[in-house]
Amino acid sequence: MTTKKRPPADSPELEQWLLERARERAEKLFSTEIPEELADVDSGLMAGPRSWDELMPEKTNVEDIAIDKAHQRKHLKSVK
Repeated sequence: MTTKKRPPADSPELEQWLLERARERAEKLFSTEIPEELADVDSGLMAGPRSWDELMPEKTNVEDIAIDKAHQRKHLKSVK
């Protein structure tokens, strides 16, 4: 097990410490057992949008165009 205290950034021990820490974390991640109810890929909930349209809805295109035009006119001064 690596020591909890991180060596200074300019020390030669830092790279070895980082490798040992990464190895320990990988062993912990890959040795964890998956519960039976989660092991079935076809069950459970899926996070995220179902289609690209939900991620980038068309209604924002009008807003994006208006924002772009406002940025282009930002250097102009309103004279009354």
